Amino acid sequence: MSRRTEVLGDSLEKVIDASVSRRQFVGGMVGGAFVLAVPFTTGTAKAAASGGNIGTWISIGTDELVTIICPSTEMGQGVSSALPQIVAEELMVDWSKVKMQLGDAKPAFTNRLFGSQGTAGSTSIRAYYEGLRKAGAQAREMLVSAAMNDRSITGLGGGTRSQYTATAGVVKNTSTSKTATYGQLAAAAGALSVPPNPPLLADGSPRLIGKSVKRLDIPSKVDGSAIFGIDVRLTGMLNAAVRLAPKVGQTLGTVGRAPTGVQIVKLKNDAGKYIGIAAVTSKTTWDALRAARSVNVSWIDAPTTAAVDSVTMKANASALMTSGKAVSAKSKGNPTPAIAAAAKKLTATYSAPYLAHAAMEPLNATAQVVTGKSCEIWAPTQNPSGSVTVAKTLTGLGDSAVQLHQTMVGGAFGRKYETDFVSYAVQTAMATAGKPVKLTWSREEDFTHDLYRPASLCNFTGGLDSANKPVGITSKTVSQSIYAGRGWLGPNAVDPSAVEGLLMNGGTEEIAYSLGDNQLAEWVYDTGAQVPLGFWRSVGQSYNVFFLESFIDELAHAAGADAIAFRKAMLPRGSKDLAVLEALESASGWTTAAARGTGRGVALARGFGGTICGEVAEVTGSIAAGIKVKKVTAVIDCGTVINPDTVKSQIESAVLQGMAAAMWQEMPFSKGVPTRSNFNSYPMGRLANAPVINTTIMPANGNPPSGVGEPGLPPIAPAIANAIASLTGTRLRSLPLLPGSAPAGGDD
Repeated sequence: MSRRTEVLGDSLEKVIDASVSRRQFVGGMVGGAFVLAVPFTTGTAKAAASGGNIGTWISIGTDELVTIICPSTEMGQGVSSALPQIVAEELMVDWSKVKMQLGDAKPAFTNRLFGSQGTAGSTSIRAYYEGLRKAGAQAREMLVSAAMNDRSITGLGGGTRSQYTATAGVVKNTSTSKTATYGQLAAAAGALSVPPNPPLLADGSPRLIGKSVKRLDIPSKVDGSAIFGIDVRLTGMLNAAVRLAPKVGQTLGTVGRAPTGVQIVKLKNDAGKYIGIAAVTSKTTWDALRAARSVNVSWIDAPTTAAVDSVTMKANASALMTSGKAVSAKSKGNPTPAIAAAAKKLTATYSAPYLAHAAMEPLNATAQVVTGKSCEIWAPTQNPSGSVTVAKTLTGLGDSAVQLHQTMVGGAFGRKYETDFVSYAVQTAMATAGKPVKLTWSREEDFTHDLYRPASLCNFTGGLDSANKPVGITSKTVSQSIYAGRGWLGPNAVDPSAVEGLLMNGGTEEIAYSLGDNQLAEWVYDTGAQVPLGFWRSVGQSYNVFFLESFIDELAHAAGADAIAFRKAMLPRGSKDLAVLEALESASGWTTAAARGTGRGVALARGFGGTICGEVAEVTGSIAAGIKVKKVTAVIDCGTVINPDTVKSQIESAVLQGMAAAMWQEMPFSKGVPTRSNFNSYPMGRLANAPVINTTIMPANGNPPSGVGEPGLPPIAPAIANAIASLTGTRLRSLPLLPGSAPAGGDD
């Protein structure tokens, strides 16, 4: 590929260079640098000259800089620093010498937990941790071997491995005190075979793992040189804007004449139905947006379009709660008679609305298709593998002819794991005679053509004995199915995302609450609702933890018990859940009376590889005049921590996003139309609304890393709701809790 870019900063140039250098990398040398290839699917490295699949590249240049390619998507969560930090730990190189490059779509970048290259489910660290440690150790040992073999560069050679140390990018022969830098040894190391089982550094003495080192992505974001998808600009590039059917389920009817100088491309969904257009121009994105809006287009309703209405769907869900076919997701003991015989019985119904993802960077992708020859894509995607598959299907091209370059991502929250926006860009590029084209969604198109978080309705029943101990609990949930919409749900099966966070037995993804060993969780599939669904940050836990932890709080109130003491009594001694709750009790000052006019609420959640997160929210005000969340105390147990500052940032991010969703956000529908299309009607948290957030990270105790990006979100909604109940005596059971108290906003 020829160099044909208008470089906006060093990052874009790197994105392109990384995508075209396969033969150079296979040869093992890039500008005199040592390069190591590691396929993560097996965890076994291959010599760069072997011609095997390329996984990640550790490139050490003669300038002593170490460039580490990050296979995961950087969307603000800090993974582009955390993954290199793991490598640099074992490589024994100073952090100041480390650079990062985002990796293109490559089969060898497979996330072992997904079976494809994708960034979701809080999996990046846990999927790549072992492989990256091994890669760093392999590179270190190859550099030491190069020093031992050396006779011409530094005169280091000879002796045994025990005589050599590798520290701060320098190999030293301790018997002669002679040294050589990694840069001096890089070329020789690149010619060596890769050791299959290098020794790892002792876990008890990390240099970088567990340290709050400076993130590699921040400087370019501060000075503006970072390249997000929407920043990509190629020589000769056309600009295009999307316009999709305004109502759910509609398809394209007639399309009027295009404005002068504008090309109209009809767009298909993955079912092969035309659902919109792209307007293409040689002018600016703004011109493309105006052109797309100006075209006279008619639309054809689907039979279900009018029924996509919030009033109708809520009524149907309520009816299904009584009459719908329930499938058991969990059954333990015999809760129904136990609750019937209880001294105190409690029932409550909770609800959560559809939500948009509302990322700051609207959907966009850039593509260039040369018919029958090549397809190249630049996209802010969480799902490189899926995007490549879509491009191959559309173009009929093979693996080697399709390239996808990851850019920085300006917020995603699960929406950019979907591939529709990449598909539309490729379809548009297929119609532009080999010219590159960037397809941009307006903010309104982004909001109203989301794949939304499901709405859910959940009813609980529970009982307490004469000693106010729980004897059993049942839940019944009514919702649509994310899995069914993708063909993943078999007959009479339960969508796991619909019930996650509700189940309790102490498993990896379940809270260890004991409720008299009598539990039943049921799910009713609402087939009548036809809202397009997707994965939203923390997925089903984002609402199910609100349901469960609110009901646990109501049981505690009925028992006349302290909310934390009640939960502690249901958790096994020695469990990590109990340890987190006890640490939260201490960190929040729970046992000290709350300040006058302050309510406190607590919630606990477990998931994403076994991470446990507890939160206490402190609120002031009133429901009538407005509630202010003043402070949130969080405690997280996520095993081995790579960068504590990143963990704290993710908790803060999750709390702020979860707070906005809990208090104000929802996506209503009116006869097929999503009725909120911008931030003026879909409020986000603002600085004035942000609480103080204090985070405590539990010791790893030798446990491997578990997820961090999502676990901080599920507990915040119930913690706030429980705090409001404590303050006001009023129990709010529907999200958003305070829809009329949203902070003022404006158009994007």
